[in-house]
Amino acid sequence: MLVIDKKIFMFNIKEVHFSKNPFDIEGCDFLIFPYCKNKVEAKGFVRYEKLTSIIDLTQDLDTIWQKFHHNTKRGIKQANEQGVKISINYGYEQFYKIYKKFLIKKDFNSIFKIFRTGIITLNKIKNRTLFVAEYNGEILGGRRVLEDDSTLELWIGASKRLEDEKEKSKLIGSANRLMLWEAIKYAKERGIKEFDFGGLFPEDKAENDPIKKGINSFKLSFGGDIVHGYTYEKSYSKALKVAYYLYNLKIERYPR
Repeated sequence: MLVIDKKIFMFNIKEVHFSKNPFDIEGCDFLIFPYCKNKVEAKGFVRYEKLTSIIDLTQDLDTIWQKFHHNTKRGIKQANEQGVKISINYGYEQFYKIYKKFLIKKDFNSIFKIFRTGIITLNKIKNRTLFVAEYNGEILGGRRVLEDDSTLELWIGASKRLEDEKEKSKLIGSANRLMLWEAIKYAKERGIKEFDFGGLFPEDKAENDPIKKGINSFKLSFGGDIVHGYTYEKSYSKALKVAYYLYNLKIERYPR
C-alpha cells in the first residue's frame, strides 16, 4: 500500500494506491482510493466503477511484445532509430515545467481536476519513479509511475506534444511509446507481476469523443487486458463535499 499526501490550497488530500479495499484515514480533508479490486460498501465513500488496461508481466518479454499493435511496435523502433534516450529519475525540474504547461493546455488547472495529481514532489521518493524521453539533449516528456512488489501503475505524465509543431509531435508520440516499453521492461526486471495503464474511458463515452477514443486506443495498443475495478472517494470537509458534488455534475472523470 502506498499513501500519497498532497496539498491543494488549504485542503489536505490523501491518495491511497495498491489497496484492495477503502478505509478511513484521520487528518485529511479528502481521501481517494484510485483503484481497488474489490467492490464493497464503505460508509461515507462514493464508489465509481473503473476500467483499466493491465499487462500480465509473468509472460516473457517476447510474448508481451508480440501483443503490441503494429503502430506501437513501429513507433518504438523509430524512436530507437532516431536516437531517443530514456532515462530514469533524471530531469525532474524540466519535467515539472512540461507538466505544468500540459495541465493548462489540457484544461486540468481546476482545483477538482487536479485532485488526482495535486502538487507533485520533484525529488526521487521511494515507490515513485520518473521516466523521461530525451532527444538531442531536450526532454520531450515524462511519466511518473507508482510501484509496489506486485504492480507498477502509470500515475502522471506529460509531454510537449501539444506545444510543438506537427512533425515533432510524431517524434514525441514515438518517444512516449518507447518510454512505456522501457517502463514495462523495468517492471519485468524487478519481478513485478502487473503493469497498470492507470484507467480507461468506458467504451460508450470514448466512441463519441475523439480525444477519449485516442487515449483508449493508445493504451490498448500495448495489448493489455481490460480489467474492472473501483475508485472510492470520501470528503471529510462539508464545504469541500458540496463544492465537489456540484462540480461533478458538470464534468467527465478523466483517467490519467
